[in-house]
Amino acid sequence: MFLSKKTCVSLLLASSLYVSTCAVSFDGQYIQPTTTNDAVEWWWGSAVGIPESPGSPGPVLQFLFYQGYSVLADSDHSSLPEYYITINGFFPNGTDFSLTVPATSGVISEGNGNEVTGTWGTVGGFRISSDLKTMFVTFTAPDAPYGISGSMNLTSNRANHYGCNVTDSPYFDVSKPSQTLNDPEETLFTQLGWAVAIPGGTADVDITINGTQLQFTGNGYHDQNWMPLALNEFISSWYFGFAEIGPYTLSYVSATPLNSSVVFNTGYLATDQAVLQNQCSVNGSKTTDISIIQPTGEMAGAEGTTAPSGWTLTYVVDDGTEYEFKLVPTGVNPDIVIYQRWTGLISGGKKGEKSYEGVATFEWLNPGLNVYSA
Repeated sequence: MFLSKKTCVSLLLASSLYVSTCAVSFDGQYIQPTTTNDAVEWWWGSAVGIPESPGSPGPVLQFLFYQGYSVLADSDHSSLPEYYITINGFFPNGTDFSLTVPATSGVISEGNGNEVTGTWGTVGGFRISSDLKTMFVTFTAPDAPYGISGSMNLTSNRANHYGCNVTDSPYFDVSKPSQTLNDPEETLFTQLGWAVAIPGGTADVDITINGTQLQFTGNGYHDQNWMPLALNEFISSWYFGFAEIGPYTLSYVSATPLNSSVVFNTGYLATDQAVLQNQCSVNGSKTTDISIIQPTGEMAGAEGTTAPSGWTLTYVVDDGTEYEFKLVPTGVNPDIVIYQRWTGLISGGKKGEKSYEGVATFEWLNPGLNVYSA
């Protein structure tokens, strides 16, 4: 499941915006963001626990180890820290927390097999095992103004994967439309990379934030993204989510490029017995082996805007069998107009059969400042 050297070279020649180090490991370094380009690469992870009371988001810890910026207000970001960690979540009582911890460096080292070590200066790091089954994360910035220390351990229950039913490329180009693509569409399909090392599993968290301990066991997830431009330079809207519910592990993306009517979807659905779906498609291109992400209802969003009050997520597998899940938010963090990430409840399963319940994470990245209405 490695990116071939041939693929790496062709991507380098296709873009002069960045220089690639051409990852050998599945979760390694694919491009090289710097202060002189708009490229960005990040390693993301999440732990979501069971709420202690109805309507509460429950304990949550989510991290992003950044190189570069996913959203840029100005292409001149030379005065900003190139490497940093963002940490968001909730304590069990529903109190939220948000931290951004700058680092003097962000170094990815590749070891035996798929082993990867990330070292962000002296403030944090992670290690992914050679079999991609575990990820150990540490935070080491206990002093003011950050006040965070501790660790989190993710243990996978599913095999790593790319999207689009392929094992040798982290790009979406196998599903791109046949018509001539504009620049944002071309970037989405051919230069935005997505590698999911841990689609689901168990997360053990034990950290302290400004003297308050957050310790719990929950559902875990980890993926990695990279691209030659900040998202707001080629994406208008981006929905993402993941969950563990009953026997199912699932995730999805629905993305619309800037100045485009193309809606790209990718959906992953698996059980212990099989991967039921791992598809990529453009809305309207086929009727089976698709995922449908439908926001529903209305509620107050960030900064006076309107946001969906729920989502319906449908997977239609190859033989036409449908699986349907309902997502309902219970807490949001971050909560800004261009980025709302919710923790919430999920219910559903195979249509006509037993319905399960669980917890989920889902988000709306909205750099195009789209106005939502049910």
